[in-house]
Amino acid sequence: MHSMLHPFRRSGLAGSALTLAAAASLTLASTSTEAQRTRRGPATEPIVSVYEVKTEPVRERVAAVGSGRALAQVTLTTRVAGVISEVLFKGGDRVEKDQVLVRLASEPEAIAVETAEAQRAQAFDQVERYKQLNEASVSRVVRAEAETALKVADAALRRAREELDRMTIKAPFAGIVGLTNLQTGDYLAVGNPIATLDDRSTIVIEFTVPEAVAPQITTGMPVRASLAARPGEIYNGKVAGVGTRIDPITRTLSVRGEIPNPDLKLIPGSTFSVTVQLSGDKSPVVPGLAIQWDRSGAYVWRLTADDTVERVDAAILARDGDRVFIEAKLAPGDRVVHEGGGLLTVGQKVKILGS
Repeated sequence: MHSMLHPFRRSGLAGSALTLAAAASLTLASTSTEAQRTRRGPATEPIVSVYEVKTEPVRERVAAVGSGRALAQVTLTTRVAGVISEVLFKGGDRVEKDQVLVRLASEPEAIAVETAEAQRAQAFDQVERYKQLNEASVSRVVRAEAETALKVADAALRRAREELDRMTIKAPFAGIVGLTNLQTGDYLAVGNPIATLDDRSTIVIEFTVPEAVAPQITTGMPVRASLAARPGEIYNGKVAGVGTRIDPITRTLSVRGEIPNPDLKLIPGSTFSVTVQLSGDKSPVVPGLAIQWDRSGAYVWRLTADDTVERVDAAILARDGDRVFIEAKLAPGDRVVHEGGGLLTVGQKVKILGS
């Protein structure tokens, strides 16, 4: 019987020993954790940077694409037919207003002017002689006939000079003339094109904006334009004109922008990307890093008086570089967490950087 009871007793002693060892291990682990906590000290408050909220008008940009044209552009023609005696320009020349470009052979017209000048001088002398005579010597009827003859001579001279002037084609405004194939001796019929003339000192860009923003577009608003072929180059201008009707098919409004072109780098006919900056109602503005996200959407951390944080839901309205316009229950002067808000929880106390 002793041989049967002896193993049982040994097994019970072994179990007791294991139990005591486990308890001792837990006690040591607990003591070790407490020792580590004692060495670390109390939990530290997260350090964050703070931004003071401001409110500004929402600046929304409207983008469009438009084709540029010269401020003034025309195809030069002639009102009379004739043979070209001189071509006084080359394609690409920059010309001034009233500069002579082409002369037509005009001997008959010049002779007509000389004849009209002589007839006018004769009629004028006749009127002057009658003025020196008394009324008894010259009747009132004769004086009136002489004055009428002078008026007719004046009109004939003006007409002769105008016909002579038509034989000279001048630039109606300052600009750059296009290419031409005309040469001295060519016959130029009425209405035949001579060359194009463009005033490129300003480039006009025609574009459209959506109906939703049409009421906000006004004359004088700033416009930024860039060439589609060279998007890195930005040119600043303004809105010069706004249409008066919404297109019933496209539901857009026509807008005309003007871009100064003093160095004449911009060429009419180029395609431009245009943006117009709009100003709307005021809204809070915060740095982009202040915006946090979770499954419920965007939000910011607002600091209370005792530097604890509370969540404020936000809807993003527009971006301006690193600044974000939001719709949120924030007032000017409210403090929001700028950097360091990624691991915060509601009601957590924080330490402000630099304080």
